[in-house]
Amino acid sequence: MPEAITATVGWSERSEALLAGKEAAESALRKLSSLKPKLAIVFGSSWFNQPQLLQGIRSVLGQLPLVGQSTAGEIVSRGPISHSCVVLLIASDVLTCSVGLGERVDRAPREAGQQAAYAAVRQFRGGARVGCLLFGEGLVTSYADVVRGIQEILGTSFLIAGGMAGDDLQFAQTYQYFNHRVLSQAVVGVLLGGSIQMGVGIEHGFAPISRPRRITRAHANILYELDQQPAASVYEEYFGPDVVQRMRTDGSTRQGIAYPLGIQPETTDYWLLRNVVSFGEDGSLSCSGEILEGSWLQLMIGNKKLALEAASKAAQQAMQSLNRVGCVLVFDSATRRKLLGFEHAAREIACIREAVGPSTPLVGCYTYGEQAPCSNTTAHERMAVQTGSVLVVALGT
Repeated sequence: MPEAITATVGWSERSEALLAGKEAAESALRKLSSLKPKLAIVFGSSWFNQPQLLQGIRSVLGQLPLVGQSTAGEIVSRGPISHSCVVLLIASDVLTCSVGLGERVDRAPREAGQQAAYAAVRQFRGGARVGCLLFGEGLVTSYADVVRGIQEILGTSFLIAGGMAGDDLQFAQTYQYFNHRVLSQAVVGVLLGGSIQMGVGIEHGFAPISRPRRITRAHANILYELDQQPAASVYEEYFGPDVVQRMRTDGSTRQGIAYPLGIQPETTDYWLLRNVVSFGEDGSLSCSGEILEGSWLQLMIGNKKLALEAASKAAQQAMQSLNRVGCVLVFDSATRRKLLGFEHAAREIACIREAVGPSTPLVGCYTYGEQAPCSNTTAHERMAVQTGSVLVVALGT
């Protein structure tokens, strides 16, 4: 009797995009033997020529439904890799899936989310809907509205999880893959259902270190005031004005990565992480995601030990609801990889591997943002869209 979910992984580190895509797809398909795949998930370095990369993959996989995105680094079982193409193929006799696309995320994020979800729902055939995997534009700060648009179609209690595309820390243009198309400013969703389970775990391991401050003025992703004081004062209070001036002029610094902002809404005890993208002359902070006015804010601290513990915890959460695991996807923050360095980033993937088992197919990417329910103990409507976390998604029965 065939496994409920059989997944295979292929990857290539060849420099030519067309050949890299073809080699990765051929490797994954060969391992499936006589089984017919239902879905391809692709993670590709933005370093490649994107249309040629996808052309190489499609030359092997034909019209198979395909989703994915560009990355800030790729993940396979052995750990982090770069400048590569990774292909996950899923074959199953109990899985039902459909894909949907939403465009113009930069101009109409909520409508783009609705469009992607509606298209996937229209094509879905057979079995109960279980969850939705997202692959989205990584350079928008209104991604929470994309998720809200999806929830308006699928419901606020529906399980949604995924990561935002990267471009190898260039912060210029990210790419999303949808069947035969390479897009930017888009969101791609794959609706999963049938007799399967989707387990999710998301953790960051950062802890508060400063005194609590109330967000008294904010709009979208701009934090203006804390306790009626300029927002930059949260860093000046802890590091002093000289360090803050260096952060303002140098952009992303170790202080900004190791000490993100933690936001705690009134209705939860979970900290949402936000990285500071830039400092305004008026003391405002431009952040990596939506800022919730009226919430509490504290400066957070992270270190390598806490990061590794968070990865293990996220993987254990994802596995809890499954009896048999078919494959695991990891959406890991690009800022975590920068904080950890290569050696400890490899240890982080090893921690996840230890929790999910040595033979479970595992793939993933480093992202510019992650979205999932805050933890497996909270309601699904408490969706978190944040940076700095590690998200583990397990598919199985």
